Amino acid sequence: MKTLKRVLTVILAAAIFIQMSIPVSAAISFTPDFEVYSEAALLINLDTGDVMYQKNADKRLVPASLTKIMTAVLLLEEYKDNIPALSTTYVSGGYECFDELYMTGASTADIRNGEKVSYKDLLYALLLRSACEAANIIAVNIGGSLQGFAEMMNLKAAQLGMENSHFTNAHGLFWEDHYTTANDLAILTRYAMSLPMFTEIACSETYEMEATEYHEARTISHTNIMMSKGNGGDYYYEYVKGIKTGTLDEAGRCLISTAYKDGYSYLLITLNAPQTNENGENVMYNMIDHKNIYEWAFNNFEYTNIISGTEEIAEVPVDYGDGTDYVIVRPEEEYARIWSKKVPIDSVYRDITLKDNVIAPIKEGDVLGTMELKYGGDTLAMMNLIATSGVVRSKQKETLAVAQSFIGSEDFFKAIRYVIIFFVVYTLLIIILKIFAARENKRRAKLYGGPKNPPRKNGW
Repeated sequence: MKTLKRVLTVILAAAIFIQMSIPVSAAISFTPDFEVYSEAALLINLDTGDVMYQKNADKRLVPASLTKIMTAVLLLEEYKDNIPALSTTYVSGGYECFDELYMTGASTADIRNGEKVSYKDLLYALLLRSACEAANIIAVNIGGSLQGFAEMMNLKAAQLGMENSHFTNAHGLFWEDHYTTANDLAILTRYAMSLPMFTEIACSETYEMEATEYHEARTISHTNIMMSKGNGGDYYYEYVKGIKTGTLDEAGRCLISTAYKDGYSYLLITLNAPQTNENGENVMYNMIDHKNIYEWAFNNFEYTNIISGTEEIAEVPVDYGDGTDYVIVRPEEEYARIWSKKVPIDSVYRDITLKDNVIAPIKEGDVLGTMELKYGGDTLAMMNLIATSGVVRSKQKETLAVAQSFIGSEDFFKAIRYVIIFFVVYTLLIIILKIFAARENKRRAKLYGGPKNPPRKNGW
């Protein structure tokens, strides 16, 4: 069983690492047919980056202990080129790491003031037990101070493009001006899962911490009881892994998890689910949401080819083509994504724009238009339309077309006007010359008193 769990964890981590280069696509209007209790939710298919469901994904909310993912990121970045050193580097924290936690009911792993613990154990305590003192010990040792570490957190958030997040502490206890969104947490978590060891740690059900001068070796368990068949009860869901829970009065119940089933992997973020039911009884509504949403996704979605790269889309008229007056266009590439089994593919609208006045020669692969795929008012994809074949230019058609285009054109009528003007001027010149010639003949006739033509020098 442990081997199977490790294999699933490795597979999931590999899929996420590969897909870090896939951007999250625009959300479309797939909505589950059940109540989602959380105030905000975001479901992403990790194989494609497609957003399958969202609810208030950009609303700023209190993240509670989900904050600790950023804390883990900064430590793992520090050691990403020397991961073994996490197991051999021991640190401790002073009063500044513990004072603010007294009387708050903060979750801990019972790490003591001055107790030396490896960074590896601190990461497990941070992500499995949600230990707030572990977060502060990491903060003061990596950032120099709690405040310095908070500044590092905000700098990293800005670098990752988390535009609606601001951090004031490393543990997630409620402080003013400490907030994030489901979308930003998706960015953070996907990045975290690309770092060495994060997925292995965050998806572990249990872990044995080393013995110290204060403690014997002890086993800690993940706070996400959905992973535990023995302790999860009705919340147990065999396909769930990790990642982080968080609960505060100001934040409700929060949860980030992944699930892997039948070759599909998902990441789900939920924020601010109720803590109790109408009778005041504690209910893990965040875990109910995760189980319901995952089941909905696995039962209703599949990888679907929306548009084939070989499909003939339209005919584009071509001028001067040798043997043809059109060329067929197809998509430059295919488009596939996770799609609802209940939504027909032909419900995707194709907004096609073709070039005007296309003139041969045309090469196979020339871009002759675009096609935008839309569903429910959202753009799924924009792609080029390219020629499926080449078209050679016909010299005969070109010559005929040039001649036909000249007749009736403004240049044609200009030429006609020039010809008429030339003819009129030429005719007038001829008339004038004849008049002058006649006058000259009369003058000569009078001068020589005889014939109209004068005598020649050598006789008549």
